[in-house]
Amino acid sequence: MNQRLSRWAELDQALTDWIHGLVQSPFGRWAALLVAHSGDGQWWLAGGVLLWWRAADSWRAVGIRLLAVTLSGALGTGIVKRLVRRPRPQASQSFLYLKFDRHSFPSGHAARTAGMAVVLGATTTAWVGVVLAVWGLAVGVSRVALGVHFASDIAAGWVLGGLIGCLLLACGL
Repeated sequence: MNQRLSRWAELDQALTDWIHGLVQSPFGRWAALLVAHSGDGQWWLAGGVLLWWRAADSWRAVGIRLLAVTLSGALGTGIVKRLVRRPRPQASQSFLYLKFDRHSFPSGHAARTAGMAVVLGATTTAWVGVVLAVWGLAVGVSRVALGVHFASDIAAGWVLGGLIGCLLLACGL
């Protein structure tokens, strides 16, 4: 590994360790779990389907956007995860979902939240985008604090999700 790449890996590990150290109390861990799982894809798929299927026209469009971001984010992160195959941090070995997704780079949660912030922020009001961006930041930090991602996994997920959001907007979503 060249020196520059080695330095980036050291910085990534140091930032990851620092964020992971933020959640030490049982309440802090519970709060981090709550925030982290608010970004789970199944909730956003279910919400998107319900809005698309049962809501009025203006909310139906939001449902379609939620479905598009969630599905395209899952596809994009799934492809990159298969190519990179970066294992999750050691701290994550007790989590049940690791049986389904052992790879950490990039974070699907980060990609999903960034994609939602871009798409819904651009198609609704600016404050929705700001609220979603802050929520996405909290979800990403909570994933690192819980030990299921490295900081660089989150950063890459945010970049990928932002790009997916911009692509969906460019396609007329």
